[in-house]
Amino acid sequence: MPHATDPLDGSITLARRPRGLARRVLPSLLDPAAWPADRMAAARLIDRAQTTSLTALPAPEALRQMLLRRLGPSPGPSVWESLSRSLMRTRAVSALHWARGLEPIPRGPQRFVAVPLGALTSRSHRVRQGRLGDCWLVAAMSACELIDPGFLRGLIAHEGDVSSDTPESVDGSVPPDSSVRLVRVDLFEPARAGPVLRRIPFLPVRRRRIVMSTRVPLAHRAGDGRMRPSAASLVEKAAALVWASGSYRRLQNDFAGIGFLLLTGRWCPARAVPRTTEHIATWLEAGRPVVLSTLARPGGSFTLPREDGAGDVALMDAHVYTAVRTLRCTEDGRPDPSAPLRLHVRNPVSAGDSPRLRRTDLYLSGRQLRRAFISVNVGPPLD
Repeated sequence: MPHATDPLDGSITLARRPRGLARRVLPSLLDPAAWPADRMAAARLIDRAQTTSLTALPAPEALRQMLLRRLGPSPGPSVWESLSRSLMRTRAVSALHWARGLEPIPRGPQRFVAVPLGALTSRSHRVRQGRLGDCWLVAAMSACELIDPGFLRGLIAHEGDVSSDTPESVDGSVPPDSSVRLVRVDLFEPARAGPVLRRIPFLPVRRRRIVMSTRVPLAHRAGDGRMRPSAASLVEKAAALVWASGSYRRLQNDFAGIGFLLLTGRWCPARAVPRTTEHIATWLEAGRPVVLSTLARPGGSFTLPREDGAGDVALMDAHVYTAVRTLRCTEDGRPDPSAPLRLHVRNPVSAGDSPRLRRTDLYLSGRQLRRAFISVNVGPPLD
């Protein structure tokens, strides 16, 4: 991609697409002598370039903004990536303190919470999907974490606390968020492929290292079993930068194989659901994460009758589930040596279960699996 050197600082190289925005905002954001009002005005320019409702604009400007957002929905994260690569960490983060729009755009309200560093050392390995349609990624994260506890933490490296290095403005005031911590997340992506071609299986893959803050959206994000911010929240944020052009909204509605590609660097295309549960057991025993996908149905979510006649099993359509383990048990998960081998399948959304209708932790036979799911994706060995 062509680059141009920012005349404001010869050490900064900016991609062509966000260059105009960068030239308007960087003089204020990077100037330690700038007044708070000037820095906040620059931050507002970044927000308006990404989040202003098109219905609030005149028709010609709305059309122009729509085209620009199709080409680059989040110029703010592109500017931040250039800063983090070109400048010393302290100078780059001084801009991040003031302008939250330099990071991925949440789907919902612009409210954020920091992932505590203790969450990166927690023993909780449960990954739960928030109010964001990225089950393809969350299910893959959950499957990898079940096979290799600590897998997500292994993708993250702490970059240090830079809040003490942040300069104050000329009147002694501090930025709106003066406790930014940086982490580094390593993911993978197809090499030298555009937005359309990158989904073609078996293209060359390269590692992508993302430097970002520990701020994540307060809502509409992944988390631990109680929806608290966790390592999964940071990996999801990094995926929004690598795969969705810095937009959480664009992270929605993709394929489970892409989730394994981002996390492991291996192409894992969909395959037919095996006829027997024993086949899936061999994958899990070999240390390979497994996810299962349901088909989009005109009627939406659907139910399957339980084989014991004690109720139904509820499933979401166009959704990805995590394979947890195989065991001989009843349809409620109680061990029973005389029962058929069942697959414990978990819904990453984690809705509540009841005696008559199970939604989250399902224990399905091979016959039920073939009725419920259209395909499976099997990741590489992680053990």
